[in-house]
Amino acid sequence: YVGVPLVFHSLLLLYVHKRWGPRPVVGLAVAALLAFVVSVFQTDQRRRIDVQAAEVQQAALAELGSIRETTRGKVVLLLPSVEPEWFRWGRSRWNEWRYYLAGSVLAYSLHTEDARRYHPAGGVPTRFRDMEVAARAADFLVTRDRVESDALLIPGNEQVFLYDSAGIDDLVEFYRATYQRVVSGEPAARSHFDVYLRDDALVHVKELCVQEDVPTGVFARVFPEDLPVGRRRYGREKLYTSFRQSGVLFEGKCMAILPLPNYPVSLIRTGQRKANRVLWEVEIPAR
Repeated sequence: YVGVPLVFHSLLLLYVHKRWGPRPVVGLAVAALLAFVVSVFQTDQRRRIDVQAAEVQQAALAELGSIRETTRGKVVLLLPSVEPEWFRWGRSRWNEWRYYLAGSVLAYSLHTEDARRYHPAGGVPTRFRDMEVAARAADFLVTRDRVESDALLIPGNEQVFLYDSAGIDDLVEFYRATYQRVVSGEPAARSHFDVYLRDDALVHVKELCVQEDVPTGVFARVFPEDLPVGRRRYGREKLYTSFRQSGVLFEGKCMAILPLPNYPVSLIRTGQRKANRVLWEVEIPAR
């Protein structure tokens, strides 16, 4: 990867030197040095972001490892989060949660065809269930949301939290308060879901939620005023989250939260898509 380009550029510069003398070679060398300095700066900026993400993710996975020792052989209900800020950095996927909780029986409040594919042996319900219903069959609850509760079993954790199944009442109260805070004002857009802009995130809510409302997650196409360098050629940034990753389903309500990038945004298009077909979509001018 390195040798061939070096040989090519060396031969090219020798040809330029022979054809036009040393002056063009000096100019090219100065330009190459400037490009190198700029690229080092950009790489360092990206490295700092990656280091921060790695630290958060490593802490989360270490905590999942300690949780595994407590939950081994028990039924664990995995709950999505309504405070997914660390998820923005950690980028941890549900596959990793499954891996680090190996030895437990994993359950979800929402099962889709994706869940059936991961558990082909059967025994996985594919119907919508509120969290309270799902918690009745579980021994423990695992979520990224921290709620001060007598059911919180490892209070020293900072990224991932383990609760006794009785803690579902405190968690639902927390989700209810979050829901009420979100819907306290007018939505930015209305469609199949009401869409709110809250705390640098898009919040999709539906008061009366049924099975057909959650076959897929929510997407957003974000059009920034000035994209980061690595994304400029695309002209926009695509975001997606599923209800199992950063959404909650309780008391018949649906709420999915999609964190937005931390740069100025001029326009957002958000909605739901299934099998490359847009189910619904709204447009939100934003700043």
